[in-house]
Amino acid sequence: MKNIKILFFLLIICVIVYFSINIPILLVSEKKFGNINQDEIDLVKITRDSIQTELRKTEDGIWLANGKATNKLIIDNLIYALSHQSADFPVSMAITKQAIDKLNEHGFNVKVFSGSAKKLDFKITCMDTLCIGLVTNKKQPYALSIPGYDDQTIDYISANASFYFNNNVFKYLPSEIEKITVENIENPTESFTIFNNSRNQLMLLDIKNQNFINTFNENKIRAYLSYFNGVEYTKILDIKEREKRNIINRKPSYKLTVKTNKNEISLTITNIVLNKPTERYGQIQLIDTDNFYLLMNNNQDIAIAKWIEFDILLKNLSDFVDK
Repeated sequence: MKNIKILFFLLIICVIVYFSINIPILLVSEKKFGNINQDEIDLVKITRDSIQTELRKTEDGIWLANGKATNKLIIDNLIYALSHQSADFPVSMAITKQAIDKLNEHGFNVKVFSGSAKKLDFKITCMDTLCIGLVTNKKQPYALSIPGYDDQTIDYISANASFYFNNNVFKYLPSEIEKITVENIENPTESFTIFNNSRNQLMLLDIKNQNFINTFNENKIRAYLSYFNGVEYTKILDIKEREKRNIINRKPSYKLTVKTNKNEISLTITNIVLNKPTERYGQIQLIDTDNFYLLMNNNQDIAIAKWIEFDILLKNLSDFVDK
């Protein structure tokens, strides 16, 4: 009997030792979302549905997205977020299933490597205001954050390679521009085309009436041509096809086409309708007055851009005609 008690006591000790060693390991594996050396990261694979982007660091420290050059700031933010993000608290049991379903349906799968060693492997998405993550093959999702930052990791993640490219829309010298067309959808009488021929001669076309304007302010047009050097959008959106189609089908505000001696870029500018009316400067706003949707590459990419960046390009025909 005494021997049985001793054996039982030893068994209890073994169980306590086992769990004291393994429970922290299990908990850490459930929460493995960050805390890695960002300088060691050289490969990030991001997948959503059938779309995948591979971000790879070259030997000279340059990051490529599916083989193309990237925007350094966007990559720096992503790598910092991936290496520093933390699991704040587990998602409550009441919504765990809902959270996992959303991660499986809408989440991004992120794999982070250092050489051939996989450092991170998790899914991430948004749920209301929370950024949530789930380590691959685990059962407990967590709310994620980047300590000291208001931004969330999800803000820097996309399965679309275009998201990581340089944000330049136009970067042309006036001498490179052959034609600019601005279609003002809401006020067609202000639509125009500017021609700049090989001899640097300008022509101004009234699109609505299909006639050339004989007297215009040449200095204003030449100044206008200089504005197309260094215009950027804010970020590419990574959204479902149905949502993208809804945006494409909305009535645009402007269409802008720039033809150079090398290529032609056509953009569609569409208002962002607010989810609910917002009061600003004493007036009720139904649309976002700071940002708009920018449709690019034959509507394949939809970006967010700022009016303050593009207002200077969206001139009216009357702006070039002296009164």
